[in-house]
Amino acid sequence: MLQSSQLQTLRSRYLQLTNQTLPDLAKTRAFSVRFNHCFQRIILDNLFQTCWYEALESKTPAYQQLSTSQLEAAIDLAEAIIEQPDEYLNQLNDNSLRWRGHKN
Repeated sequence: MLQSSQLQTLRSRYLQLTNQTLPDLAKTRAFSVRFNHCFQRIILDNLFQTCWYEALESKTPAYQQLSTSQLEAAIDLAEAIIEQPDEYLNQLNDNSLRWRGHKN
């Protein structure tokens, strides 16, 4: 039961960061993206170091498939985006786009 509760807490934190905190922050920072799904793409692609749907089932929400340690790492990435200069997010986005074949 404790593991289930911990997993739910981590999922809620991840969703709060990617659906609310980061998009709100994008209004005042020089981020290269501003929508929640973009932040989720960037975080998940960098977590797996490939397009996330090569690592997870694409028909099920990704956050529901993440293990405790993966959720913790995803939250760490989101919090680093908040704490680091804007260029950090731009680099993560460039990584994501490269893994998806949109950038050389």
